[in-house]
Amino acid sequence: MAAPPQYLLNLGYSTEQLDCAGIKLTLCEVLVPQGTATIDLDSKVLPKYVALEPDEYGFYNLSPGAYVVRYCEYVRVPEDYLALALPRSTLIRSCTTLYTAVWDPGYEGRGYGLLSVFCNGIRIRRGAQVAQLVYVRMLERSAKTYRGTYLGER
Repeated sequence: MAAPPQYLLNLGYSTEQLDCAGIKLTLCEVLVPQGTATIDLDSKVLPKYVALEPDEYGFYNLSPGAYVVRYCEYVRVPEDYLALALPRSTLIRSCTTLYTAVWDPGYEGRGYGLLSVFCNGIRIRRGAQVAQLVYVRMLERSAKTYRGTYLGER
């Protein structure tokens, strides 16, 4: 078996956190958006969120609909990489998917995704892997690294 990529170990990930092509992202929290968001030219206002509680066995029992999920892992993206969070194929095979955005060079924090549940619903245990964060090395270091609102989110 080949050794894990050194840059991932240098970022503080353990070998248990590594997946086939990146880092395992696990489900930490499920949120239901309430109200309207506003995205203006130079500002934004997010909706309020209501956190769902898992059942006594640690499962979230999700009906069809849209949920904002937060990952458990604190992520760091080097200045010469970008990262893409991709849903596990098991989610897709369960009539559920995860929408994500590019994780910019220089970003660090605990990211969020949009979980869309279709069909009859799904049960997901807190801590279960829902995505894989794949790092993509750029040809050169980014001239502009991420310094936005979400830097260092916990």
